[in-house]
Amino acid sequence: MSLPDYLFRGITKDKHIRFFAVNALHTVQTAVDLHYLSLTSSVALGRLLIGGLLMSASLKNENDLLTLRIDGDGPIGTILVTATGNNTIKGYVQNPACELPMRGNGFAIAEAVGSGNLSVIRSIADSRPYIGQIALVSGEVGEDISYYYHQSEQIDTVVNLGILIENDARIKQAGGILVQCMPDTPDGLLAILNENVSRFPNLSDFMDMGHSLEEILEKYYFKDIPVEIFENKPVGYHCNCDRQRFYDGIKMLGKKEIQELIESEEKVSAECHFCNQKYEFSRDELAMMLCD
Repeated sequence: MSLPDYLFRGITKDKHIRFFAVNALHTVQTAVDLHYLSLTSSVALGRLLIGGLLMSASLKNENDLLTLRIDGDGPIGTILVTATGNNTIKGYVQNPACELPMRGNGFAIAEAVGSGNLSVIRSIADSRPYIGQIALVSGEVGEDISYYYHQSEQIDTVVNLGILIENDARIKQAGGILVQCMPDTPDGLLAILNENVSRFPNLSDFMDMGHSLEEILEKYYFKDIPVEIFENKPVGYHCNCDRQRFYDGIKMLGKKEIQELIESEEKVSAECHFCNQKYEFSRDELAMMLCD
C-alpha cells in the first residue's frame, strides 16, 4: 500500500538554494477518477496539479490561494488548478477526453496544449490578487513554470514533474521537485546543481525503482552539497464546493435572469467543474431568491 501524499521543503546548509518536493500519487489519481480523464489529459492535469502543490508551498496562511491556468490553442483546451494554504488542491481540464498518440516514449502534452499563456494568480489575505502571465515556452508544464519564475520573479528555478501511468489510467507514480536559487547563490554552486540535474534520469521512473524524493534530492540533485530537509506535511485533492455557494452564485445573476429561469425550467442544475458534483434548485427555491 502506498503512503499518503506529502510535501516537504528544504535548504542547502549554506542557505544558498531552497527546494520543495511532493509525492502526489493519490492527488493525481483522485483527479483522474473524478473527471474520467484520458491518458493524455491525466498527464497534463497531473503535471499542473503537482506544479501547483510545489508553488503553493510558499503560501503563508490557510486562506491564501494560488491558481495556475494554462490557456492554449491545442485540443485539450484550458487547464486550471487552484491550491490553498492548507495544503489542498483541485483542478480540471476543458477537454478531459483529449487523447493524442504517444511521441516516442512520451505523451504529446505540448501538442495537446498548443501555443498560449500560463497565468499565475496569488490571492494573499485581504490584498488584491497578484496576476502574472507568460507566453508558454514548451507546453510541457514544468519548463513553463521554470520560465515563469525566471521572467516574472527573476528567480533561477528548476522544475521536474513526473507521472508514470498505466494504460488503464492507474497512476503508478506522481511527484515533483522545485529548486530555487537565492539571489546570492555563487555561480559555481549553480553550475554544480545544473550539472547534477542534467544527468538525472526520468523522475517518475526513478521513483518507481523505489527511490524516495528525499533520497533523490540528497544523493543525486545535491550530490556533495549538504542539505537540510524539514516540514513534511500531508497534501491532497479537495474541492470545497457546497450547495450554498451555488445558491449564492445564482442569486448574483439578478432578478430578471432568475425570473426567466423560473419561467423556463422546472429545475435549475449547476455542476462544479472541480469535482462534478451537481446541485439542483427548484422553482420554489428560485422564487425565494427573488425575496432575499
